[in-house]
Amino acid sequence: MDYREKRQAWLSSPLVSEDEKKYIREADEDTAKEMFSAPLAFGTGGMRALLGPGCSRLNLLTVRRATIGVGKFLLGKYGPEACQKRGFAISFDNRHMSKEFRDMASKVLTEMGFNVYTFHNPHPTPELSYTVRHFHCVGGIMLTASHNPKEYNGYKFYDEKGCQGVYEVVDQLISVITSLPDELTVTYEPVKKEFQGKITYLDNDSSYDIAFVQKEIGTSLYKDVFKGERLTKIVFSPECGCDCIVGPMALRGAGYEVSTVPEQDFFDPDFKGTKNPNPETDGAFEGAFAHLHKLNAEGKKFNLILVTDPDADRCGLAFLDRKGELKRLTGNQTGALLIDFVLSTLKKRNQLDPNGVVCNTFVTGGQGAKVAELYGVKVRTTATGFKYIGTMADLLQNAGQTYLFGYEESYGYLLKDFVRDKDSLQSIIAIADMVEYYLRQGKTLDVAYEELSERTGLFFNDQVSVYFYGSDSQTRMSEEIEKLRNDPPSVIGTENVHVLYDYGKRFVTDFEKKMKTPLVDPDIDYNDCLKFVFDDGSFVAIRPSGTEPKVKFYVEVRNHDDASARAIMDERVKSLKTRMGL
Repeated sequence: MDYREKRQAWLSSPLVSEDEKKYIREADEDTAKEMFSAPLAFGTGGMRALLGPGCSRLNLLTVRRATIGVGKFLLGKYGPEACQKRGFAISFDNRHMSKEFRDMASKVLTEMGFNVYTFHNPHPTPELSYTVRHFHCVGGIMLTASHNPKEYNGYKFYDEKGCQGVYEVVDQLISVITSLPDELTVTYEPVKKEFQGKITYLDNDSSYDIAFVQKEIGTSLYKDVFKGERLTKIVFSPECGCDCIVGPMALRGAGYEVSTVPEQDFFDPDFKGTKNPNPETDGAFEGAFAHLHKLNAEGKKFNLILVTDPDADRCGLAFLDRKGELKRLTGNQTGALLIDFVLSTLKKRNQLDPNGVVCNTFVTGGQGAKVAELYGVKVRTTATGFKYIGTMADLLQNAGQTYLFGYEESYGYLLKDFVRDKDSLQSIIAIADMVEYYLRQGKTLDVAYEELSERTGLFFNDQVSVYFYGSDSQTRMSEEIEKLRNDPPSVIGTENVHVLYDYGKRFVTDFEKKMKTPLVDPDIDYNDCLKFVFDDGSFVAIRPSGTEPKVKFYVEVRNHDDASARAIMDERVKSLKTRMGL
């Protein structure tokens, strides 16, 4: 069935609303082709797509089909009795259609016999993970498109450990979903009324949120140590997302004075108050910068900005440096500082477990691992995606080891693994404590980072994204990666490549020895990524996004000042893009 036939099927279906049919009729040919050329795939990261009618977009019918697949998969895995008794958790962010998708997913699952735990209002991704673990659920769904523009939404599946499903779990789920009829014809048989599940709304009152936030506040290493008035005063922005309520609650509960950005401290599906809701970008901080300057013009002396993304799993920071100027840190820099802060605190208190482990991913910068090495702490490196760090935390627990810290370069951190995903609430508390700790020593965070770099050596990390457009974007993206895989360069820029790790085809190429050997690394699951490593340990990793038609270049340059490192990075990325015809 080509896209024209699929388009006509939607126009003829009684399941499609009149408003949706009007949108379809008025769509130009290119848009129609994008909407109907291919079914929306449920991938390793779930689904993320433009909202709207069509088999390629996220809508009530595509969400319904995916949820039927989730229900069938879990019923087959655990059986009806466990699915009802243990239940299933659903949370959602502030985006358009999130609540409607929650309603559809709840309807499908309760009619299939699942009890459902959910919320009336948007709640953070880490609270979804916590809820799965708290109630021992068989799984969970988070309806979110993270930091994508307002036109998007998404659907993320969580397993019984409170992690986003890893390959061995999601591959089975995908197999079930892809075996189903299309979104217009798929059906399921509701169980008898007496066996259908019930919906429990966890925010009927504030008690559940309070208990969750108290658990988060309990991750603070210094809440009961800092005496007297805090030196750290915080401007906080949830970017119109899920942290509107619980974010300030957590920071204030940990002892900090907080002022929220007025245009960004309420749920808004259009993100009107922020230029960009992604804390990795400058646009996410513009409102917070203006608010801090306004407060300080009134003599308020605020010195730290914390920004979380719409589904509240990631966070970024800015602070007043030694010159009184606002400065930001990258995810890699923040992670390295937090590792040093946590490990040094535990060591001073004689609480640093010799079996403790720090976790990162293979595209995360190397400075954090170097910090762990200075403390004699083992590092376990996983594939890209916090689901692997969450799964690693479970493996460590089962092996009698202690999870100490996990992070990735994209501003995601986790200190305590009662949540098994990156957690902005734990993160903002830890960052605030770290800033306060150094201020009490007379140091701003830039000074602390410079001192840390003297111990570890200099690390420069950045990433570049290249987007592909059109209905064949995914195909073209895959072709370019495959070309590079089949004919990899031994020189990038002006530097010889020492080793290439192919985490998709699972082999290692040693260019100096001219040898290709199997890649054996049980900690790093299959990942369609190529990592070129140079003699000094610096690298360029290339990975197609799991949720968008773009290729990401992750670059690390070591032992150069920032200006020199950026020039080297630009040269290496240009060299690879030329090789790929980009």
